[in-house]
Amino acid sequence: MEINDLVKSAVNGNDDAFYQLVSCKKDMLYRTAFSYAKNREDALDIVSETVYRAYISLKKIKEPRYFYTYLNRILINTAIDFLRKKKDTAEIKEDILADKAESESYIDLRNSLDSLSGDYKAIIIMKYFQDFTLKEVAEVLGCPLGTVKSKLHKALSILKLDLEEGYYE
Repeated sequence: MEINDLVKSAVNGNDDAFYQLVSCKKDMLYRTAFSYAKNREDALDIVSETVYRAYISLKKIKEPRYFYTYLNRILINTAIDFLRKKKDTAEIKEDILADKAESESYIDLRNSLDSLSGDYKAIIIMKYFQDFTLKEVAEVLGCPLGTVKSKLHKALSILKLDLEEGYYE
């Protein structure tokens, strides 16, 4: 079944259609949530909340072909909300040494990525971790393609500078 048909069916109350839509993107949802949360439990909570929010707001979808754009935007907002709430209640604890397979450069990249603000971080994650095109990133963020390109350039400059500083320290 085509995505437009699945979305229309889900909007009309077909839970199986919604399940099919979400299950084919579950890995992408988890990877994105994990890139924000940095641990399995929180990432799973974010994905669960995202699926719930998407389900209860299905009727708001005007263009079925943008369902995954809509779902990804909900995921990013949910992750940001989740981290903001978590930060408000307690300091975020990250055990970097838990996974000994992580290289030092990967840890540095993650730390630099965490230092980026809102849209910059979202653009880098969607472009390089989810393989979105810049046009798709612009659709998700609801801004012009030129803005995404300039923010991507700025984010890459910030990351490069941050990583070079860490290298020479």
